[in-house]
Amino acid sequence: MKNIKTLEYVNKNSKYVSINAENIHVFLNSINSYEYHYWLSTVDLDLTEEEIIIFAFVCESMNFCFWGNRDWTVTYKDKQYNGSEALFYTIIKIVEDDKNFLNLENLLKLKKSEFRRRLKANNKFPPLLSKRYKLLKKTAKVIKRKKGKLFSELFSLKSDEELLNYIVNNFKHFNDKSQYKKNSIFFNKRAILLVNDLFNLSSIIKQNIGNIDSMSGGADYAIPQILEEFGIFVYNDKLKKIIAASRNIRHNCHMEVEIRANTLYVLELMREILNSRGIKINSIELDNIIWKMRKQVNGNLPVHHTKTIFY
Repeated sequence: MKNIKTLEYVNKNSKYVSINAENIHVFLNSINSYEYHYWLSTVDLDLTEEEIIIFAFVCESMNFCFWGNRDWTVTYKDKQYNGSEALFYTIIKIVEDDKNFLNLENLLKLKKSEFRRRLKANNKFPPLLSKRYKLLKKTAKVIKRKKGKLFSELFSLKSDEELLNYIVNNFKHFNDKSQYKKNSIFFNKRAILLVNDLFNLSSIIKQNIGNIDSMSGGADYAIPQILEEFGIFVYNDKLKKIIAASRNIRHNCHMEVEIRANTLYVLELMREILNSRGIKINSIELDNIIWKMRKQVNGNLPVHHTKTIFY
């Protein structure tokens, strides 16, 4: 699934993004711990296997592009969250108050006005609210068309690659790929996050697929920012000016594909280096460890802006 050759192709043909490989070693040496904990492992959701699967699909169907309103924050157990964490904790709070929210018929009947009310926090709404609503409804409709077969089909899968293919083939709004010159580059960021959620939250799926070592990292906004912060990513002048001015970078253009593909390529280089040091880690785990660093690094460098449903 990682398509290393296509990532390497983008890297070698990149016009806007280059990699300073020497700084990769410096960066890896700066990380204090490579211990990974799935971020929802401490939350007691008290849900059945079927409910936890619906929960994961609901959350990841809406998990994209939060930079449009950084003021949308959610408080959960006296801690404040923004972005994707705010979304997940919002759904968790809803489910804690009303487990019937995850009932398929209720999701299908959910009106936009009620959806808005549920997601409002601190008198703010997450950006692209209408798109999130539409994708939530699309997800519910696909599950409805399965006529009760979703769970048996998911439980029949035997590998992480089968699970990923099932998601992108049945839920087209998770199918995240781009064209770079004459090559198809498969990112599937939200689908990979969903694979990670299902693996960690569903004991049946975890037992059946065994591991998620075939998955790549998630090509998004935060990791490139950190890679530039540590001098691993070097942008050419044109791209640097666009990012500094917070100008939108069109989805699927060469600039955006180069940022995302080189991100995944660097993660694979890092993982290989760590494995050679005896640190066994998969790409999702490494991605998550680096993603969490965004709160610890300087953070003065701007993030690239692409309006998209895919990350």
